[in-house]
Amino acid sequence: IGYRAADLCAAPGTKSFTLADRQAPPGMVVAVDRHAGRLNRLRREAERLRLPSLHPIRADATRPLPLAPGFDSVLVDAPCTGTGTLRRHPEIRWRLRPEDPARLSEVQVALLERAAEIVAPEGRLVYSVCSMEPEEGEGTLREFLERHPEFSVAPIDGLVPPELIGADHCMRTTPVDGIDGFFAVALVRRPRRR
Repeated sequence: IGYRAADLCAAPGTKSFTLADRQAPPGMVVAVDRHAGRLNRLRREAERLRLPSLHPIRADATRPLPLAPGFDSVLVDAPCTGTGTLRRHPEIRWRLRPEDPARLSEVQVALLERAAEIVAPEGRLVYSVCSMEPEEGEGTLREFLERHPEFSVAPIDGLVPPELIGADHCMRTTPVDGIDGFFAVALVRRPRRR
């Protein structure tokens, strides 16, 4: 069996396509999204790009997934308030309500719970949001790690510029110099005891 990856919030597909472009069968990338129309567009684009290792699946990733455990990496680029993109999307400030960060953090935790079910021992789980809100990002991560001591934060040194990595090994960008605001962290599942 080749390398197995899953993108649990896949549409419109950019990240899934990048992952699949790096995988040759028998490796595979499962692109999960709950929106049929968006997933159909993703499927058509994957066919156009000739990505045989990409497998789109329609599912709500906040609920148990139709996937067996054993994925080497799982990506959760979660729905969020999007406050890190206000520079490009100023209309967000008129849509947001005070309760939205906490509400979306609950969705993010649910996504991470489902992701944890399919990550292999020693596998990676990457969580990211384009939010600057502490309830999302750090708050969601804290809640997930309290529930899942089998996961720990993995160093990302050498993968992103060092000035973007905090002492907690999380990546943060701020919306300056043409970059949106992001929070991202890589987690690793501890190996099984022998």
